[in-house]
Amino acid sequence: GYYELDEYMTLEKKDDPETHTFIKKNFTLPEEVVKKAVQVEESSVLIIDDMGRRWRLPLGDNAFTGLTNHATMRICREVVTERDLFNCHGTFYELPAESADGYAKIRPVSSHNFRINDYASYRGLLVMTGIKPDAKQTDHIIRSKDGKAAVWAGTIDDLWKLGKPVGKGGPWKKTKVKAGEPSDPYLIGFYDNRTLEISHDSPESVSFSIEIDPTGNGTWMTYKNVNIPGGETFKHPFPAGFQARWIRFTPGDDCVASTLLEYN
Repeated sequence: GYYELDEYMTLEKKDDPETHTFIKKNFTLPEEVVKKAVQVEESSVLIIDDMGRRWRLPLGDNAFTGLTNHATMRICREVVTERDLFNCHGTFYELPAESADGYAKIRPVSSHNFRINDYASYRGLLVMTGIKPDAKQTDHIIRSKDGKAAVWAGTIDDLWKLGKPVGKGGPWKKTKVKAGEPSDPYLIGFYDNRTLEISHDSPESVSFSIEIDPTGNGTWMTYKNVNIPGGETFKHPFPAGFQARWIRFTPGDDCVASTLLEYN
């Protein structure tokens, strides 16, 4: 059987084998698609879009790693015309359509610690599963009559109330890097209280070029050049007025480097 939410916002259990088979066949989470497009690595979430472009997003709670890598939760769905909702490693993002440059213009909405198995738009509302049947009752919770299932229903704008976007990670963590080769772009836009640490394993000083893309259009400009002596860590809190959508790093010498950011 399955549960159905009707036009009166009543959640009821249904025993319809034909419909159940249709649901299983057509609405199962696309596991192989998810695994191909999204990879959780040690220091970031790697996204490879349909054009082969590489992007990196911050990590949330470690509990999301296995859930994401095993494709047990939906990560992307169109909820408004030309507007996808992307839920990855504990953060909801607004994801424009590919015609509007897709991941290049992604924007974090809010961060959370909820295991949201699936979500969809329904009669103008956003409906999400993953709610415990015994969860505290609120105006957003709809329970089945038998008490064994529950969903959350609200507006898309309610997501902004979950909590401000936060995250941690970076494009490199003890990664072998080559002189002159830039890292993948890493999202830095729309977060508060951003800090950066850069370190390397070389006994000699290594220079790093820190570049930013303010708009996501692929126009990179130098933000800062730093020279880091062996055994030291460069630490940098970004000023409150700092604005950029993406950040990347280029080393001056071959080494093993870490470029780690934290957003609180």
